[in-house]
Amino acid sequence: MPLQISSRGGDGITVPYGPIFDGVRKNSGFSDVRGRPDLAAQIAEGGTSKALGNLLVRAARENVYFSLGCDLGDHQELESPAGQRQVAGGYIQVAAINYSDATTDQYDEFGKAMASELRNLRKRAHSFHWRIELVGTWVKFCLPSEPAVTSPSMWIWFFAAARTKEKALASRESLIGAISDVFHMPKVTSTLLVDLHRER
Repeated sequence: MPLQISSRGGDGITVPYGPIFDGVRKNSGFSDVRGRPDLAAQIAEGGTSKALGNLLVRAARENVYFSLGCDLGDHQELESPAGQRQVAGGYIQVAAINYSDATTDQYDEFGKAMASELRNLRKRAHSFHWRIELVGTWVKFCLPSEPAVTSPSMWIWFFAAARTKEKALASRESLIGAISDVFHMPKVTSTLLVDLHRER
């Protein structure tokens, strides 16, 4: 199957946070790039992937939701078929711009819309082996000059498998490009647009 999508819940984080470098993660820490594509272009993780860099800048420019963190990596899965043993993956975690007003129901709809539009891209996946995991998780926001609040977010994990590392990396670029396109479809963005005038 060229594209697999799954959903689940996960543990929460606190934002902002500092750099995280260990045997698995190479995360440079949180950068507040809301409405600042110039700053989004400087995120270190985007420098190693043109597709991820473009996604981060595009999200900052459109300002519907913002990145809480992202990372990239690669590994081997020796138990997989020979053509899928090299895996290049990563994640991006996003929250609504008006994060304190967004609800879990909205993120549920966001996940459903993402999955629906991604499934429409099966032809784009053609011979690739892609896997996407949508993980809803809570975030404790402690941003400067803003009230502390715990609100939902969405982690999008992505994996591209191929015979060689080079092919896996190229496939991941195509996958991130597909995710970026889906991110900005009206059917998807509309789910996290908060009506600030709704009754409390």
